[in-house]
Amino acid sequence: MAMKPRLCKTEPITIREFRDTYYHKIDCLPVGQRLPVKSTGNKKAIGIVETVINGFNFGTITIMKVSPKENPNPILIQYEYESIDGGHRKRGLWSYLNNEFKVNGFAFSELPEEEKEAFLDIELTFCIYEELDCATKGLIFRVLNKTTDVNFIEMLNSYGDTPIANFVRETVRTVKQIDNACHELFEFTENSKGEPSYKYLNFDNDRLKQDHFFARIAYRYMMHPKELLGGSSDEELETMYESADIDETAVKSISRKTKKHLDFLQTMAMYRKRKCKGVGLTQHDIKTLSYLYFYLLDTYKQFNIKDGEEFFNAYMIANEQLKNIEGRFKNELVPGGSGYSVPTMYKKFINAPWSTPKIKTAIAYLVREMPDFETLLVIKDVKRGFTQSESIAKLSEQNFCCAIDGKPLDLEDAQAGHIIAHANGGKTVYSNLAMVRTIYNKEMGTMNLDEYRELFLSKKSKVA
Repeated sequence: MAMKPRLCKTEPITIREFRDTYYHKIDCLPVGQRLPVKSTGNKKAIGIVETVINGFNFGTITIMKVSPKENPNPILIQYEYESIDGGHRKRGLWSYLNNEFKVNGFAFSELPEEEKEAFLDIELTFCIYEELDCATKGLIFRVLNKTTDVNFIEMLNSYGDTPIANFVRETVRTVKQIDNACHELFEFTENSKGEPSYKYLNFDNDRLKQDHFFARIAYRYMMHPKELLGGSSDEELETMYESADIDETAVKSISRKTKKHLDFLQTMAMYRKRKCKGVGLTQHDIKTLSYLYFYLLDTYKQFNIKDGEEFFNAYMIANEQLKNIEGRFKNELVPGGSGYSVPTMYKKFINAPWSTPKIKTAIAYLVREMPDFETLLVIKDVKRGFTQSESIAKLSEQNFCCAIDGKPLDLEDAQAGHIIAHANGGKTVYSNLAMVRTIYNKEMGTMNLDEYRELFLSKKSKVA
């Protein structure tokens, strides 16, 4: 077997050289790197520094050279290297050097001079690659972390600068290199200790939990658009991330749909905070509401929620009844021989995102307990537009006059309008059609035709 030329070299670099020369040249948090773990009291960073102080090797730092790129934003730093592995160690070491925490009771600046010098003279091992493509870089990261504590979504994140990986991470969090705006559902503020406090969620993104959740949503829209309610195993997510067919165009095709999905969850989170003393969506809530939203899309295709608070209350009552192990379902067993009571089944099945049968069973129970959805939703007709033959027939029926102002109107200047607005549940059927001037149809928006005509005539009378 022919050996390929070695793509990297190993160099000893002192902590002093790391501090004075290398740190500012290395992008320590590229898009494919794991996020910093917000451990209580900086335990992880303290452990990293203690390893060095105690004379142990804390592992090889792996980086690669990067070529200068066109920089449209002069504020952003141009790095010479990019981290492949060891980001936590580099950041922890840098934080200690900048006195952000203490080890053995002392910040770095509080050490005696001889101890500072001895610490700065410690050699670290750096493995430096020439520039690599995204696939190779991700492969190296995954190989290096096969035996360390790297979870599944962190592995997926290592795919780096690919359309689907970018879409997931940039929807959930702000990426330093591009300063994007993530969806509001995932917004947070940091306290004085740098710990995040999420505005709408009652769980953080340590170990990329939120990324993992959203990747599952993206998977259903991308891979199963005709049957959204269902599972998404880790193997299926990996297949999506590896697919060469999922390009920028494919990602763009689901971006509007996923935004509406997250907008719905944000609205539900707002009402949960009002009802539950400021506590946002739990992991159970966000999963359950996502499945419920998929169910609504599968069942009704297009709809609006009449009243967000009323909808959330209906969900909350049904959800709490199903979860209550001492409630009216405590002695009801789920058919199928599992032996689970309804509350046990409901919580376990919601927490099994890889299993379509379990998800559908849990949501079937939730839907059964909620009110008739036609009382909670404005269900829209899937057909949105009228045909040209319908428009001509209706205009002829109106004696070629506008249904708003009553003046002569030809087909070129006319548009087909809904008498009861589509947004208000009006169907796209001939009996709900009226021909109006283009400008009126645009101004009507979501107003019903009679409502708009009354407003139009009122304005006209005031002018007269």
